[in-house]
Amino acid sequence: MHFGNLFLSLGLVFSLGLLLTAVVDPLIGSCSVHSARVISSDKESSTIALPNGTVSSVAVGNLKEQSLIQVGAKRRLFSRVKVYKVKAIDLPQVNKNVMQFSQI
Repeated sequence: MHFGNLFLSLGLVFSLGLLLTAVVDPLIGSCSVHSARVISSDKESSTIALPNGTVSSVAVGNLKEQSLIQVGAKRRLFSRVKVYKVKAIDLPQVNKNVMQFSQI
């Protein structure tokens, strides 16, 4: 009987450790902000292309295709998975080599 209680106690301690890891993991991690281009978008989610060549999905829908957005990337502490969230939509796009004329 004593070993049954020991295994039950070890199982409860292990489960509590996993629960604490699941709660603390999304809260602590390294954050960064990237600009991304929208590849495709539907009502519920959008597919984005990041500057380093990776493609990801965000839970924001109805974005204009080929528009620039700012996404915040947070790498989770234990699982090392990056989670992206949209920070700003429709950033002003910079056009290089465009001359502007004004009337005098």
